[in-house]
Amino acid sequence: MACLLYCVTPNHAEPISGLTGIADQPVGAHEASDLRVYWSEIANPETLLEPPVRVPAEQKFRQVLKDVAIRATAISFPFPAVVSGAEAIDVLVAEHHSHYASALERLADTVEYQLTATWADEQSSDLATPVSGREYLKRRQESESRIAAIDSKLKTVTTGIVRDWRSRQDRRKHVWYALVGRDDREKFIAALRSAGPSEGVRLRLGGPWPPTEFVDAGNPPE
Repeated sequence: MACLLYCVTPNHAEPISGLTGIADQPVGAHEASDLRVYWSEIANPETLLEPPVRVPAEQKFRQVLKDVAIRATAISFPFPAVVSGAEAIDVLVAEHHSHYASALERLADTVEYQLTATWADEQSSDLATPVSGREYLKRRQESESRIAAIDSKLKTVTTGIVRDWRSRQDRRKHVWYALVGRDDREKFIAALRSAGPSEGVRLRLGGPWPPTEFVDAGNPPE
């Protein structure tokens, strides 16, 4: 039976037990060199990307990542990463060992939070409707201005707590990624609450998860 991979961690601590993965399968811990891979059996991997299965499967996948991340430094695999068995896990880890080991050392004891901003005045707008060049520039400037304002607020209230930030624009939303020490999770949440709401902006928080956004791009696994 195929193995669905969740994440890789160092193996210097006791393995995390009692986790339940996709399709209610128990999550196992496979030792490979000085690393540990969390995985579960998957009977029909080809169905994981089908609409009825994908959403609940991704939700369960992210829950497993969260359960691991709050207890160990982890690097997540892309969803769905499937290999043929334990020997294939060993081959994968051996091939990318230096990448995993260096990233885990650099990101030791950290987690990632994701903050997604959406704008109330854009939820009902039709992106397919043509606009004039002047109107486009006006909207772009307004968007850049409010993103900069939120960016400044987030970084100000979390000074000394967040170790690094990344962000990207995705059509109707802007996403920030915060790298936070595992022991600073409560401080981070408290700091965000102290910032208060921003008018016309909905800011949604996700995490903690493995700090995937902060893993160097150099030779990651496909």
